[in-house]
Amino acid sequence: MDRRKTFNLTILFAIGLLISFAACDDNNNYFNVQEAIEAEQELLERYYDEEMENGLSRLDSMTAVAIDTVDNRLESGMMLYHTHIGEGDSIGAYKSVSFRYTNYAIGVMIKDTLVVGTDTTFIEKTVEFERENNIYSISPFTFTTYPIGGTPAAGSNVYAGVNEAVMHMRLFGKAKVVMPSSLADNQFSPHVFEIEVTSVRR
Repeated sequence: MDRRKTFNLTILFAIGLLISFAACDDNNNYFNVQEAIEAEQELLERYYDEEMENGLSRLDSMTAVAIDTVDNRLESGMMLYHTHIGEGDSIGAYKSVSFRYTNYAIGVMIKDTLVVGTDTTFIEKTVEFERENNIYSISPFTFTTYPIGGTPAAGSNVYAGVNEAVMHMRLFGKAKVVMPSSLADNQFSPHVFEIEVTSVRR
């Protein structure tokens, strides 16, 4: 058998293997996107429910604007809590904005255990794990806002959910933003941002 035939058979064999792995139902080799999306949504709802039950205790304050925003959270899948309203009008699109941020992941941890006789119940709670921040950077992050569903300006390397949140904020405003990964990095893990707008150039 010549080299060309050997090479072609090798390529066909490799393609066959890839197809078989893609179709495999073995939990070790199969990734179900729908299940990942549902698990992420369940975690987001759990986080939201705990926040509401605790009187939004993780936030600095609660305002009427925050309540209005939370009520509309399903429009894009994002939840926005204003912790400081700021000055002037909402920022809107096509503005050059600088902001400081901290980005968290959401996870579930065992908070406590409840022992009744021989039964042990593990009490779980959602928690935040810091991913990154630019609080101590020399300068804040700067980008140009763009309409929801629109195309970012060149160099506007910012998540769609952060862009949307910033447009609802005001100069010197602070907010806590909870978003599904579909508005961020599409990695099936929710994001929580604490954002502070430091400047707006119109």
